[in-house]
Amino acid sequence: MSEVNIANDDPKVHVLLQGHKKPVTSISFNPNNQHLATSSEDHNIMIWNKWNEPKKSGLSYQFSGHKDSVTCVEFSPRCNLLASSSKDHTVRLWVPTILGSSKEFTAHTSAVNTVSFSPDGSKLITGSNDKSIKMWDVATGQFITSYTGHNHWVRCAKFTALGNLIVSCSDDRTIRIWDSTSKELVHVFTAPQSSPNYLALHANNNTIAAAMNSGSVRIYDIKNKKLQQYYRVHDNATCLDWHPKANYLLSSGLDGKLRIIDIMEGRPLYTVNSEGSVNHCKFSTDGDFFALARVDKIIEVWKTSFIV
Repeated sequence: MSEVNIANDDPKVHVLLQGHKKPVTSISFNPNNQHLATSSEDHNIMIWNKWNEPKKSGLSYQFSGHKDSVTCVEFSPRCNLLASSSKDHTVRLWVPTILGSSKEFTAHTSAVNTVSFSPDGSKLITGSNDKSIKMWDVATGQFITSYTGHNHWVRCAKFTALGNLIVSCSDDRTIRIWDSTSKELVHVFTAPQSSPNYLALHANNNTIAAAMNSGSVRIYDIKNKKLQQYYRVHDNATCLDWHPKANYLLSSGLDGKLRIIDIMEGRPLYTVNSEGSVNHCKFSTDGDFFALARVDKIIEVWKTSFIV
């Protein structure tokens, strides 16, 4: 990882984006760093252009098609596709142009909470209230296989950086690690007093950060199969994201607080306050900004104080 220094000044709100009519649920920066996608309980997806320029930022496209809340949205690694999941039991794959055409994937029998691309962009994984994780072929739209073992709603599922493992979390208070090819269950981390809401996987292919509904952030080591670090930073932690160029972790919560944690030093660096409860947080591709999805329908874009 590159060395990152911290400037003396705190992160600052750079721009506010408004357009959704209900709480914003998820954020994704296009890997080309030119567009920002957001999803909402208003059933819509919005793509924002020039999101980092306060005087020019605005809505580029609005995609409609889901029949219920859109729970998650993610750009593909190649920047040419956008995936979304919804409480309407479906997953959609969009070509992010003004036409907003999409391909619908159906196999889940309940609300779909999460969608994520494989590192090469060829596969999708989804997690649902039907307690399953499913894998899809992006090119054909065909269902490939299911990973079963959770006994409650699956909140989040992601590929590790090399794509050899899938990590998932559930309201059954477990984090499960799967071999993405054989479907073999590699390990189970259990948190007996709380449930994980969200997972963020480090680029080292070995470190899992988990946002817990108890308010804590937990850092797990896959290779050594142990809890590595523990932070109590929120009333209810909703989301996490790793800075792309260093060992800094951004966390958000329903308490409206944002924390930036230095994992190497084992301490929180910053606490900053949003104007409302936050459902989701995400660093931009270059790490110079982060965005927050608020319950009150607003997206905040912040300028970081990292000097790379």
